[in-house]
Amino acid sequence: MSSKVAQFEQTISKDHPIYKPEKGRYWLYLSAGCPFAQRTWITRAVKNLTDVIGVTVVHWKLDDLSWKLVSGDASKLSDSPHSIDGGIISSKNDSSTLFGDLSDNNEVPFVDGTVDPNYGITSIKELYDMMPNVEYTGTHEFPILWDLKTKTIVNNNWDQLPGILNSAFADLPETQGTIDLVPASISKEVNEFNEWLSPHINFGVYEVGLATKQGVYEKNLVQFYKDLDTVEEKLKTVYKSLEKEYGSDNQEEILKKFFLFNGQLTESDIRLFATIIRFDPVYAIHFKLNWKTIRNDYNYIHLWLRNLYWNHKEFSATTNFNHIKLLYYRSQLEVNPNGLVVYGPEKDILEL
Repeated sequence: MSSKVAQFEQTISKDHPIYKPEKGRYWLYLSAGCPFAQRTWITRAVKNLTDVIGVTVVHWKLDDLSWKLVSGDASKLSDSPHSIDGGIISSKNDSSTLFGDLSDNNEVPFVDGTVDPNYGITSIKELYDMMPNVEYTGTHEFPILWDLKTKTIVNNNWDQLPGILNSAFADLPETQGTIDLVPASISKEVNEFNEWLSPHINFGVYEVGLATKQGVYEKNLVQFYKDLDTVEEKLKTVYKSLEKEYGSDNQEEILKKFFLFNGQLTESDIRLFATIIRFDPVYAIHFKLNWKTIRNDYNYIHLWLRNLYWNHKEFSATTNFNHIKLLYYRSQLEVNPNGLVVYGPEKDILEL
């Protein structure tokens, strides 16, 4: 007899009756275009879990039914599922790409997505249907932390997954020496900032971009930029404090500590990065958020963004601008009915 399930929100722990922290047992299925999936992708890299948890990157196009996967020869994957980028090929030189007459059905392995080496599935729906004794009643939420041993979804809550990866594998040798993304000494501040960040920035761009009435759009836009100003002021305060400590002419040392909290990378940086990295290349045009751009109007956010991207491979290797653009421009047809992908800006991200 099957049980009805609307959400999967289990965790991994040595005390959990089923899901124990084991190397090679779990797998991530995620989208390279989705900001909420990138949080988990970055966390996996920061916690040095690439050899512990494999990853499959789905096709960039989200259709009406489910996320789809690229078909192909899984034997050619080699160890790429255990690389930081999961084997997906990113655009070079971080310059904007011309897509030509690219079809939504284009399937080039390692470009449009990676092949699933576990079951050879071609859609995420197949994962949901594969689970024994489970009748899933929800939507095909994403990303997915999958248990290869029991063939079940451990968790598909994008908000919880980074926290699971941050703590669940702490006793494994691979994670020794990695940073705690929510350290106890500042956990209250980090969690409070994350709770503010989610509605105001992470979802704030959607409140603007998906508005269907002019008045609502303008109201949400004005509020969003006020909130972005708040982030700018926070990072300015951090930078000025570091200037006093290291000297204004010592930017190299400053950038080593230029994070939102306490001079160290936290989950807040990851959550903010996944939204801000998409701002100039996509949100400024697709979501009509062009009143101000990051590169032209927010000096401290821009510096913080480029520092993470260029000085921390965990961020750059999990950023695929082609997938980001194609996901939004080709999947959100209520915003962009013709599915045209904007060519620009010339550089998806500027040099540091």
